[in-house]
Amino acid sequence: MDREAFDHELVRRLIEHVENRTTDQAESVLEVSTDIYSAEHYREEVEALFLDQPLVLGLSGALVGPDSYRTVDILGTPILLTRDARGQVRALTNVCRHRGVRLVDGAGKAARFSCPFHSWSYDNEGRLVGVPSSEYFEGMCLEDKGLVELPVAEGYGLIVGRLRPGQPLDIDDYLGPELAGELEMLDFADWEQHSEPHPHEVAANWKVTLDTFRENYHFNYLHRKTLRTYAYGGVLTFDPLGRHLRNASALRSIDALRDTPESEWGDVTQHFSPQYSLFPNTCLTFDSRHVELWQILPVDSSTSRVLHSVYLRPGLSPEERAKAVDMAPWICETVVDGEDFWVAGRTEPGIRAGIVDTVVFGRNEPAPQHLHHGFTETIQAYRERRAAQAGESAPAGR
Repeated sequence: MDREAFDHELVRRLIEHVENRTTDQAESVLEVSTDIYSAEHYREEVEALFLDQPLVLGLSGALVGPDSYRTVDILGTPILLTRDARGQVRALTNVCRHRGVRLVDGAGKAARFSCPFHSWSYDNEGRLVGVPSSEYFEGMCLEDKGLVELPVAEGYGLIVGRLRPGQPLDIDDYLGPELAGELEMLDFADWEQHSEPHPHEVAANWKVTLDTFRENYHFNYLHRKTLRTYAYGGVLTFDPLGRHLRNASALRSIDALRDTPESEWGDVTQHFSPQYSLFPNTCLTFDSRHVELWQILPVDSSTSRVLHSVYLRPGLSPEERAKAVDMAPWICETVVDGEDFWVAGRTEPGIRAGIVDTVVFGRNEPAPQHLHHGFTETIQAYRERRAAQAGESAPAGR
C-alpha cells in the first residue's frame, strides 16, 4: 500500500466535505433499545464480546527489548505481558500457582519474577523455576505449575490476546487483510511509550463511553471552545474494515491545501487525523507526531474505565516532541475528561430511568452504527453457539 496515495485520498475526501459542508453517512437512522445498557445484557455481552473475543492488550512499544514486562488488568483478569530473551511476546496470568497471589506490578525489565508471599519464582516464559523449602512439595510436578499462559499474538504494532486459555490466536484473522495492510503501512511498532497509561474512571456504561469517540458531530457543540478550534466538526470519513473501522478527521490546517495543486501537497499528515476502532473496545488515534491508545473497559453495567496511553514517533525534533508532549494532557484532561466523559456521566441516569426506550444514531454517525451492528451480530452468534451446544434454540436478538 502506498502511504502518500492513502493519505492524499483521505485528504481529498475531507476537503470535499469541508467545501460542501457534508460528511460520510449511513444508509438510515438507527435506533437502539436502552435494554443494551441493563445489568442483564451486561452479563451476556461481557461473555460474548470480551471473554469470547480477541482484545488489544497494548502496543508493541509497551515492551521495549528482551526481558521487558508490563502488567495489564482487564475485566478482573491480571495479565503479565513479557518479551522473552528471543523477543517473543507472552501473555501470562499474573497469579502465583502456589496460593494465587499477584506476582508483580507496573513495568520494567526482568527475566524472573518472585511471589512476595513465599517467593515461588518464575521465568519470563512462565516456567516455575524456584520453590523455597522444596522438600515439602515432593511429588509435585514443577512443569504443571507454571504461570497459566493466555493466547497472544504480536503484529503490525499491536499486541492482541484473549482473557482465557485456548487455541492459538492469529492476528491476521483478527484484523483482516485490509486493516493489517494499513497498520503495517502506518509503521508504528517502534514508537516509544511516552508515559504510563492514564486511567479514567467514567460513570457510564462502556458503550456510552465508547460512543463519545466515534463521531465528531458533537465537536461544534460540546467542544466548541476546545477541539472545534483545532479540527472541523461534522466532517468525517468512514470506512468499515470488517468488524473494525477507520474514521478520518480534518484538522483546521487543511485549509492551506484547498487552493494548492495536489502535486504540491507533499506530506499531508499534519492536516488530518486517522482514527481506528478495533473491535470491540479499542480506539487508536494517529497524529503526525504520536499515536494515542484508548482502551474502554467495562467495570459493571453503569461504569467503565478507560486507559489512555501515548506513543511518540521516533526521530521527532525537540520542538515537535514538545508539541506532542504538551498536547497529550490537553486532550486527555481538558477535552476527554472535562467534556466527553463529563457528558457520558450525564447520559447514564437518563438511559437507566426506564422512561426513554431507545437512543438514536443519525445518518451522520455511521461509525457508532457500525459498532452497534457488530455488537448485536456477535452476541447473537454467541447465543446461537451456546444454544447449539445445549441443544436449544437461541433467543432472538434485541
